Amino acid sequence: MSYQNWAGNFTYGATEMIFPESVEHLQQLVKEHRRIKVSGSGHTFNAITDTNGIFVSLRHWNRMLALNEERGTVTVEGGITYGELCAELALTDYALHNLASLPHITVAGAAATATHGSGSRNGSLAAAVEGIELVDANGELHTFSRGAAEFSGVVVNLGALGIVTKLTPERRAGLFHQTVRL
Repeated sequence: MSYQNWAGNFTYGATEMIFPESVEHLQQLVKEHRRIKVSGSGHTFNAITDTNGIFVSLRHWNRMLALNEERGTVTVEGGITYGELCAELALTDYALHNLASLPHITVAGAAATATHGSGSRNGSLAAAVEGIELVDANGELHTFSRGAAEFSGVVVNLGALGIVTKLTPERRAGLFHQTVRL
């Protein structure tokens, strides 16, 4: 079977698509497969996300896990899209400071590529990430927080460091309370 990006103008070389059911399952897949990449939303127009190994899809890892109103943070699973997250946040009167151009783009993918920002006052979602959890190439689970020396390189990693399982944007530049009155 062949896999294409969302526009249908790029065909990936992945031989199989696997949908891990848990972090432990994902860790096992990483340990078993030498060549493995996340398919994300398939929005990429080039070979950066391509592999001749397997794709893993976190499409079903699309939940908002926690909203901390005191700290102004939201923790989400690695496969959540902007459309899914915005729908969840709308129920809480919170919103992200900046959105992707299309609702099907994954939040983790946008952060990993530092896309969808505009200028010094409206940074990308990567600028708003406070915490990130990922499975590395050895199948080990790691958590990184803002302030750690390697943090910026972990957030904007172009998929080279591992598979993002959780992401936490924060209030300072990412999550804000909105009250809409009609």
